[in-house]
Amino acid sequence: MTPLSQTILAATGDFIIYDDELISAPSPQLFDPNEWGDKATPHTEGRGTVWFIDQTDGEWILKNFQRGGLVGRFIKQQYFFSGNRRTRMAREYLLLCRLHKMGLPVPRPVAACSRKTTFFSYSGSLLTQRLVDVRSLASWLSSEEPLGDSQWCEIGRTIRKFHDCGVFHSDLNAGNILLNKNLVYLIDFDRSRFRGSRFGIDWRRANLKRLRRSLDKLPSGTQFHGEGDWELLCAGYDG
Repeated sequence: MTPLSQTILAATGDFIIYDDELISAPSPQLFDPNEWGDKATPHTEGRGTVWFIDQTDGEWILKNFQRGGLVGRFIKQQYFFSGNRRTRMAREYLLLCRLHKMGLPVPRPVAACSRKTTFFSYSGSLLTQRLVDVRSLASWLSSEEPLGDSQWCEIGRTIRKFHDCGVFHSDLNAGNILLNKNLVYLIDFDRSRFRGSRFGIDWRRANLKRLRRSLDKLPSGTQFHGEGDWELLCAGYDG
């Protein structure tokens, strides 16, 4: 299992939960891209900006949590506080720990930090290891290189692995699927959760429909060829 330690920093009140094999001295500075200087490179795809953090043994990705939808127009980075381990970044970190332990293709979690902004609210960030030599499905489909039949099938097979483990990805879209020629990963598990048997199986098809809607919304001229590609993905899922 991904090692797990946690601390509340007396000086700032920040709550940090972290992998003690990767971090020996947890601090708020780990989650501030300005503290990393030239080692932090901003990257924008989808909502907001993440930073690629250069490490001696690879790269990390730093994500600051931001609200979406109507509420996000007025309150960008604050959430209602109900306990340190119930913050969105801690829940995503802990979920990633479980998924990583189960051998599912996700990035290894590094650390999560939440900080009280008022007595009733908090904001926070998440660090994960960066997956190398991959790009998002949305980015791939926007390039000139078509996706192969086997890759579409592998996307379906990978989603099925998560579903068979009861994992509901709350934002399954073309930006949260990363792949290369042979491998497929899922990322961004904010608000995702496990579904027990009492939920039946309808949530699985609803999850797939969400992905299909995101593919249909891609700009015209992309390499998504509608029903043909979707049937390959479903064949991999059902196979």
